[in-house]
Amino acid sequence: MKVFVDSARLGEIEAAVGRGFVTGVTTNPTFLREEAGLRPLAHLRRVVALLRPYGLPLSVQVMTMVPDEMVWQAEVIRDALDYDDLVIKVPCGWDELSAIAQLTRRGIAVNGTACMSATQALMAASAGARYVTLLFGKMSDAGIDAGPVVEEVAAAFGGPDARCELVVASLRRTYDVYECLRRGAHVATVAYRLLPGLCEHPKTTEAVRGFAESFVP
Repeated sequence: MKVFVDSARLGEIEAAVGRGFVTGVTTNPTFLREEAGLRPLAHLRRVVALLRPYGLPLSVQVMTMVPDEMVWQAEVIRDALDYDDLVIKVPCGWDELSAIAQLTRRGIAVNGTACMSATQALMAASAGARYVTLLFGKMSDAGIDAGPVVEEVAAAFGGPDARCELVVASLRRTYDVYECLRRGAHVATVAYRLLPGLCEHPKTTEAVRGFAESFVP
């Protein structure tokens, strides 16, 4: 399973990518409003400058709810950022499927996002999405047992060479990341604050301290 960082903060992105295990970045309109105010494209250009040497995928969401405007806005974002690994996030819905299909035909990679069910995810993938995102935490908020849904969609998409990859977002605990790994998700996109907890353990610290105390120069 791949790990993406879910952030628009330059310092967080740089720190996460610099540690070598993060293989992509996801953003959303809320993050961009907090970091960039009314200048999201200017901020995204700075994000692209950080990612360009690594060639990592960057997911950017359209900021309209009108499908035809989504296509136009996606092309504006693509032209403004000029980044080969740009992925446009389009919320999944009946009318939005046409935007996913149009963008795919135009050679723009799409992340069908905000999915809450297996059928939404499968329809977005069938429309041509390169990635499909399930919102794990929000599914749980709605009383949905998210783990089995992740497992069902991952099985339908196939293994690591799948044409469409399942991304799981809205992860609130480090255990949620493990649950996604166990259920077969291709990607977990994780808030920066959770990342250190994925590779730290008190018993590791205890063992290393013991080794250090045993060393005789």
